[in-house]
Amino acid sequence: MAEFMNLHAQKQYKVRRKANWRDFKSLYRFQEENVNWMATYFSGENLERRGVALPSNHKMKVFLRYTANPGFQMGVATVAEELGITQSTVSKTISFVMNKIVEKSHLWIKFPSTQPKINEAQQAWQEKFQFPSAIGVIHCTHRLDFETESTRADVSWSGSVHDARIWRNCDIRVTMQQFPGAVLLDDDGYGLEPWLITLFRNPNNALERAYNRLFKNLL
Repeated sequence: MAEFMNLHAQKQYKVRRKANWRDFKSLYRFQEENVNWMATYFSGENLERRGVALPSNHKMKVFLRYTANPGFQMGVATVAEELGITQSTVSKTISFVMNKIVEKSHLWIKFPSTQPKINEAQQAWQEKFQFPSAIGVIHCTHRLDFETESTRADVSWSGSVHDARIWRNCDIRVTMQQFPGAVLLDDDGYGLEPWLITLFRNPNNALERAYNRLFKNLL
């Protein structure tokens, strides 16, 4: 009688090495305590232990290393080697963490969309830059507030698409039409609209030149 053997291969895991970073912030752009906080905030505590599962803080390290240096092989190779993980695990980890961050992006990236918030933004711009009516700066696909924090980003377009086309199809443009008197500052890539102002191309007097100097400092 023939004998049968279970030929199912046992899954092999790389040995995870003890991290020994010489310069943590240069690798991840954040201090270690900040990375640990982000890992817990976005991904939660990792209770999975099967197959030596990658802890949340290590997942965040992989993701941050990738975003700090998008050259996939070169940028993440050091971390992958240190953590003892494969390229396929790196790829899955980047997608996992990215999706977790996107799920909470609306809690951090907020464009003013009510009259009280519009008024608050205008007051802040007036007090800090003496720029009445402004509520933000638009640059490429990003909108910034008076503290240079992103309030909106659109990553749905390829790099070859002109800024003006992106703006024409942006929901923020619709929002701005609902609040007469509020304006965004732009870098001359979008054209003029009642809610969109730019530099004087040929300033003719001291006031226009002063306006341009202030404007350039904000972009």
